[in-house]
Amino acid sequence: MMEIEKDMDVEDSHILARQKSKQREILLDYDYKKCAGCSICVALCPKNALQEGPLQEIAKGLDAPPILIDLDACAFCGMCVNFCPTKAFKMTVQELPEEEKAKEAAESAEAEA
Repeated sequence: MMEIEKDMDVEDSHILARQKSKQREILLDYDYKKCAGCSICVALCPKNALQEGPLQEIAKGLDAPPILIDLDACAFCGMCVNFCPTKAFKMTVQELPEEEKAKEAAESAEAEA
């Protein structure tokens, strides 16, 4: 079974969601200050991992993200990145080096034995 780790951080106006497996690390960077709140991403998300943020608070001028990310539901597919008209979403994929993959595979095999 493939082990996948997920975590989320906030840096200034950026919500950073990470998914790490033995093969790659994916970073989804959502800059909510760039977001227009159009909800195209909400409608397109195949896993329903995105939802509209607290609209009343945003309308009152409070600092809140227009879109919220459900990290457990997110498949890191990139649909939000590809269709965001304001480019509020950015995704980077880092393939792990082969030697690191081999090391992790060996450790996994030892743990199963």
